[in-house]
Amino acid sequence: MDKRIFIFSGYYGSGKTEVATNFALFLKKGHDHVAIADMDVVNPYFRSRDKEIFFRDRGIDLIAPPERINAADLPTITASIGGMIDNDKFKVVLDMGGDDVGTIPLGSIRKRIEARGNYEMFIIANLNRPFTRNTEGIIQMADLIEKMSEIRPTAIISNTHMKEFTDREMILRGAEHCSEAARRLNIPLAFITVPVFLDEKSFRETLAGRFEGDVFPLELFYHTPWEKGADL
Repeated sequence: MDKRIFIFSGYYGSGKTEVATNFALFLKKGHDHVAIADMDVVNPYFRSRDKEIFFRDRGIDLIAPPERINAADLPTITASIGGMIDNDKFKVVLDMGGDDVGTIPLGSIRKRIEARGNYEMFIIANLNRPFTRNTEGIIQMADLIEKMSEIRPTAIISNTHMKEFTDREMILRGAEHCSEAARRLNIPLAFITVPVFLDEKSFRETLAGRFEGDVFPLELFYHTPWEKGADL
């Protein structure tokens, strides 16, 4: 994968932190230097910054606000993020928020990212969330993110699932709407996420026969505090 900076943005509950985490692990398989930057100032539960030991054990650099403000929902950008963006030896994953508040940090480093030029701006869409239940909602989200961040999205990731309650029909429905939204936005459908317990050859073949996006197996690492076995 020739890009170096990967921006993951989506509405609250879209699962973008889960996707960003899986993507950082995917990058690590082929690159020595991978960093993930927690720039999500919206989501109160699923934060990559809460996985510091998890990333460290896997040789991935975690960039997050200082510990003293770790729990604050503030548009805080550390100098380390800019440093990683400028460091050509690193593949960098930026875990963003997606609404008008969540995209503020991205807008503040837009020129730095565009100066490097070698980036992808992924829109993460989950049809099980209130504002992206259909094609129109996905398009509206993409337009809002572009307006607030001033960076045009380059691809869509279909991430329609409900964790362990996901079924194949749910994934297919999400891929259909994401594929149509991508066509109308004139950007590719890059990936269709599939929880690992549903990732089978026959289903991959079904998706490949209907959609252009690649299948992206998804491990489920994040849990809300009220879920059994929460790992926060």
